[in-house]
Amino acid sequence: MDIILETPGTRVGKKQEMLKVSVPDKNPIEVPLREVESIIVGNGVQITSQALHSLSFYAVNIVYTSLGKPYGLYTPFANVGTVFTRRQQLLAYEDWRGCHLASQFVYAAIENKRRLLLYFAKNRKQSNPKKYMRLKAASRHIGRMRDSLLRFSKHFAKGKKVYNIRMELMGLEGKATATYFLEYRNLFPKEFKIFTRTRRPPKDPMNSLLSLGYTVLQGHITTSIAAAGLELYGGFLHSDRSGKPSLALDLLEEFRQPVIDRLVARLIQKGQFKVDDFENTLQGYRLSDDKKSFYYNELRKEIMGGSKSEELFEKPHEKSEKGKTVKLNYKKEMVRQARKLANYLIGASSSYEPFIMNW
Repeated sequence: MDIILETPGTRVGKKQEMLKVSVPDKNPIEVPLREVESIIVGNGVQITSQALHSLSFYAVNIVYTSLGKPYGLYTPFANVGTVFTRRQQLLAYEDWRGCHLASQFVYAAIENKRRLLLYFAKNRKQSNPKKYMRLKAASRHIGRMRDSLLRFSKHFAKGKKVYNIRMELMGLEGKATATYFLEYRNLFPKEFKIFTRTRRPPKDPMNSLLSLGYTVLQGHITTSIAAAGLELYGGFLHSDRSGKPSLALDLLEEFRQPVIDRLVARLIQKGQFKVDDFENTLQGYRLSDDKKSFYYNELRKEIMGGSKSEELFEKPHEKSEKGKTVKLNYKKEMVRQARKLANYLIGASSSYEPFIMNW
């Protein structure tokens, strides 16, 4: 079990062979220590020395974060599994596993773009048939790129390294991205519509929202990677460069569309953002402080599965309860994906399955 604790005032103690978690205004929860794999804590969370000693005995990693970004990692001396995991991660870059992982990250990036366009299309079938047809056509076009990727992936030659195929993979993903953003931008009011995807600096309000959202999301992914005992800078799809968290960028490909792109579209279509909320500076378009606080709050709710979903004790999949939809907790999904990646690298699973959104 991976536990995420982000409510200020939370206290983690030990009771016999149980971890006792006390969250303000909630009943304490007791978890068997032997079932805990990692703990991710935010600001204002206290872990007693007795609990820390017991967690060390069970080789539990603890990741310390602030505003979703990790600033420290506690790794017990007993945690030799982390060393083995990282050795395998680095070795995988030089064998067929690296090719498999890179192609799976690209598959998720392409397929999630296709599915998000289909999600937007189904809501417009009656209200805007013309836009519905455009979105469907774009999704089919991206689907053909996905099929090309699958054919390419089946014919990896033995001895191929990930750096031998990276350009082909990035080329397919790039074509899908161009098609996707051509239709994505047409979902919005005129003042938001005209944009080309840019990163630093963001050259228009839409890019400002996307870039800020991706940055926050990357912080959560980085936390998940650290909790799984993986090397943040040892990616597969994204190339190595000093200071570049390439593995976080790899996993980010699985969550851009399901989390950030869908949220930004919803907020703009509901009129929650206006062009006047942005200032054009030397660093590009930036949100006003008030609107930035609002956006951070919406991001947090989206990532954590709703305003009340703050702890990692719920079931992981979105479902319906008594006619109400329970939102997916993407924070948990990111932790699960990092854990799946680690399991694949150490040979506990035969393949790595990326996160694919429902629509």
